Amino acid sequence: MAKKIKVLIVDDQPLVLDILSKGLVQDPEIEISGTATDGYLALNMINRSKPDVIILDLEMPRMNGIQFLHQLNAINPIPTIVLSALTDPNSKITQDAFDAGAVDFLPKPSSGARGLLELIKQLWIKIKIAATQDVSFLKKPLKDYKLPSNVLDRKATTKNIILGMGAMGVTDNPEQFLKIFALGSCIGLTLFCPSKNVVGLSHVALPASKTDSKKADDLPGYFGDTAVPALLNKMAEYGCTPNMIFAKIAGGAKTQVELGDYFNIGQKNILAVKSSLIKHQIKLLAEDVGGEISRTVYVKGGDKFLTIHHPSKGTWQI
Repeated sequence: MAKKIKVLIVDDQPLVLDILSKGLVQDPEIEISGTATDGYLALNMINRSKPDVIILDLEMPRMNGIQFLHQLNAINPIPTIVLSALTDPNSKITQDAFDAGAVDFLPKPSSGARGLLELIKQLWIKIKIAATQDVSFLKKPLKDYKLPSNVLDRKATTKNIILGMGAMGVTDNPEQFLKIFALGSCIGLTLFCPSKNVVGLSHVALPASKTDSKKADDLPGYFGDTAVPALLNKMAEYGCTPNMIFAKIAGGAKTQVELGDYFNIGQKNILAVKSSLIKHQIKLLAEDVGGEISRTVYVKGGDKFLTIHHPSKGTWQI
């Protein structure tokens, strides 16, 4: 029997803890190793509960989620998915969470029971992918950080549009960055339309949409076989046609965890994206894929290069 993924849930609302705990274990590959109502309690539970993945709220008493991430990654980095009503793609809080070491994010739903059901389904997939991420590079001495205030600024925004798994964005604004943090097995699919100064970026998490056709309809950027046509459709709104567009890709790293069908997911993602590019007659001009490193990627309107960053290897472009 395959080893289950242990999940620690950190949220100051008991009802949320109860709903997530009961919902996540409906997937036989997931077990709940513990729950905590603030960052202090969660830090004290790490050694005992030994989670593979953490689900983290941001707005909590005593120690908020950003502070928790800084403390955690000074001791023992663990793949963390932020789940908060404060996480919008262009919010500074989302940027701060990724800077502190989050690997993905989801907003808390505001649509009642139906929204919670969809949230659980999304978390099943995100947890399995997060569990394969190597986050050891996030470990840094705590003294390097100035811990943020426990008061989170709800209104602050940033020019960056942060793309979680399955998200995609298009821009022609030379001052607006599309950014994906810490790509592991996922792919950063970038399409360029130089004649219009338009760029598009998609965070591809899985190769084939047949695994979840409804999710492919709702979030086509999630899958290697649906991200390309969906991104082309968005770029068409800016006047870009396929003959004006070329592609560059990054990510698809080998993971250190063998996890059922998710084993070798990086290579499968690479092949799926390349196959879809060929199908839609989009030239792939450059790639930085495979290996065992995480990659943060970003691009802005008017760019012809994809910028890649790794904490120890520096920054480069393809």
